Amino acid sequence: MRKPELDEEQRAEAGRVSALIEQLGRADDHSDALPAVRAITRDGLVLGDVLGDYLHRVVSGGQAGTISYWPVLELLRAAGADEERAAAKAQWLRGYSTT
Repeated sequence: MRKPELDEEQRAEAGRVSALIEQLGRADDHSDALPAVRAITRDGLVLGDVLGDYLHRVVSGGQAGTISYWPVLELLRAAGADEERAAAKAQWLRGYSTT
């Protein structure tokens, strides 16, 4: 499977979204971060790419990881992440990590 690609600007936006999420830490609800995510990007492909990274973490991690990432998944979906892009990225990461 080919890696889903983003252009240079989209990769930069994805990096900023990921950095913001990493700063949020663990919480039951990240909905207050929605405006900050949307200030970085409203591009569904960018958000879907980041969502795919977190979906992969959920699938490859244990139950505790699944629970801790749930607020992040909800935040990215509320921001408008493209679910097809997320699934493609997560699938690519699964294949990449097993080879």
